[in-house]
Parts: sequence; structure tokens; C-alpha cells
Amino acid sequence: MMQNLVMIMKELGFTIYEAKTYLYLLKHNPATRYELSKYSGVPRSAIYAVIRRLEDQGMVNAIHSKPKLYMPLPPVELLRLLENRFQKTLGEFKENLDKLDATQEMDHVWNIVGYDNLILKAKELIREAHKSIYLSVWRREAVQLQEELLEAERQGVKIILFSFTEIPFQVGRILSHNLDEKELEKIWDHKIILCVDQKELIMGEADVGKDKKVAWTRSRALISIALNHIILDITLFGQRYGVNIDDCVVEMHPGEMERLGELLREKYPENLRRLRVAQSSERKMPSF
Repeated sequence: MMQNLVMIMKELGFTIYEAKTYLYLLKHNPATRYELSKYSGVPRSAIYAVIRRLEDQGMVNAIHSKPKLYMPLPPVELLRLLENRFQKTLGEFKENLDKLDATQEMDHVWNIVGYDNLILKAKELIREAHKSIYLSVWRREAVQLQEELLEAERQGVKIILFSFTEIPFQVGRILSHNLDEKELEKIWDHKIILCVDQKELIMGEADVGKDKKVAWTRSRALISIALNHIILDITLFGQRYGVNIDDCVVEMHPGEMERLGELLREKYPENLRRLRVAQSSERKMPSF
């Protein structure tokens, strides 16, 4: 456990010596510099500088005695301190980045490497959704995104979810073949397509334990391709099970289907005339 805490603190920006010193103080306080060096594993030549940095950060407080004793900041207070510090730093970082690159559009493709990073990014996009979420996903990934999807639905976000596997919860409109995930894994790898507000896309393989690269982009062309892929899947689903999915298709391409129909009618007016004749003939046929 101690080693794990040291590595977590290192990820938060502390040195290994700083982490070891603070964690030792939590268990054994107050303590002198000599005791800290002897029992925490921090070299005596380094302990003075380590203590000074921890004092400067407000994580350690000295008791005026001889020899000088040190007390650690309680964990709850440390977490609050770090949270406020990181929020302030991130806010300043974002503000300056916006000024530096205010006009650039992210229309190229970024790679997300690793399964955990994929899930974290997918959750982030879902939490930021305002209007719509279109998702093609397997059961395992859907379950990990369940909480964020349900919250998005409560916020009024429209959700359409397609899957070849069974989805064990209800959210938005689910179109699922309800296949067994284990059986499907014998022939296919897990994949995910997530489109949020028709403005941002994650698409690629979703394999645990493999450093696969998943695409993340705001490219309108790639978003259109991804949506067409989902539309094809749900269209075939509708044909197989006799389910009307017209509302899903129209919603995923608002305005485009009507305009496409107009172009086809202009290009092939004869087909429209034949359709009207056929419909008229059907109405005149006697019923049995």
C-alpha cells in the first residue's frame, strides 16, 4: 500500500523523497529530521531540502522545540489544498492556451492509446453532451459508460444506442441484436463508435490489455462516415426485425435525407411518376 501511495503522489507532482517523508509523518508524528531520515528511507543529505520544500507547500509544519519536530498536514486538508491548487493552475493554463490558439479547429485525428484512456475520454465526451449521443458499442463498454449515459438522459440529451450484444440497462433508444458477448468475441474484436452532438467522435477498437489506438476527432467528414456506419447497422436491424427506424435516421442526418430526396426527384422524375401510378393502382385493387 505504501509503495502505491508513493507512486500516486509522484503522479501528482511530488518527488519520491517528498512522498516518503510526508507518508512517514502521517504514521509517526511528531518526528525530528533525524527520525525522518532514518526511518523513511530519505538520505540524511537530502532530508533538509525535502522538509523545506514540504514546509513551503504547506504540507508540513514545524513545532518550535529542540530538536525541531514536524507535523504533517492532515490528509483531508492536503486533498483540499491540492484540489484548489490544481484547479487554479488548470484554469490559468486553459486561459493562456485559449489566448495562444484561439482560432485553431481540431479537424485532424488524435490517437487515444490504451483501454483505460479510451473509457475516460468516452465518459468525458458523454458528460459534455448537450443535444445528442449516438453510440455503437458492446456490452462491456456500455456497462462502464452506463452512469454517464443515464445522467445525460436525465439532462435531456437524445441517445440512440446500437449493439450486437445484449445491453443490461435501458437508456434512450436501444437497438440491439442481443447476441452473447462471449460468443461474439470468438469472431470479432470489441469496437466503439461514439458521436456527441454531431461535433465530436471517438471510433476504433476497444480491447482490454492492448495498447490499441482509438481515433478522436471533430472532423465533419469522419463524423459523417461514422454516423453513416451506425445508420447502416440500424437500417439492417430494422429490416431484419421489422422495426421502423426512420425517426433515428432522420434525426442522425437532420435535413440531409429530405434534400437527398429532392435531388433524386429532380434527377429521376420518371421514377416518381411510376411510383405514383403504382400507388394509384394499389388503391384501385379490390380487397379480399
